[in-house]
Amino acid sequence: MPEFTEERANQLVNIFSIIPVVIYIGVAILLSIVAIMSLAESFIEIVFMISTMQWENGIIKVIYSILFTIIIIELFETVTVYLKTKKVPVRALLIAALTALIRHLIVENLSDTEIFDYLGISIVMAVLIAGIFLLKDDVHTGNLRI
Repeated sequence: MPEFTEERANQLVNIFSIIPVVIYIGVAILLSIVAIMSLAESFIEIVFMISTMQWENGIIKVIYSILFTIIIIELFETVTVYLKTKKVPVRALLIAALTALIRHLIVENLSDTEIFDYLGISIVMAVLIAGIFLLKDDVHTGNLRI
């Protein structure tokens, strides 16, 4: 049985550390494709809204599509920051989650929503906003303020 040296262990660690990078690159490529498709869908929704003159429903669909594109962009930025720094930017994920919640609220029929749903949504929004605020970059130093 061959001896397991420190050099061999370092080689294995280097090989295994490449795997997440390859996966993140694949995710970045897929997010890029989805973002382009989502942007195209937003343009199609605008053209459809103008051609059918269904303003009220059309505007909601356009905003829904645009917010979805923003969510994808935030996730893409999270992946690119990870590839550059090897750290996951939690603030970007919180912004994506808040955008997704707002997107859900715009489309959800609020007349069918129970009072407890409003309470739960309010708590989740407050937690997300607090997290975004607490992880805000310090403008002067560029460091995270916690």
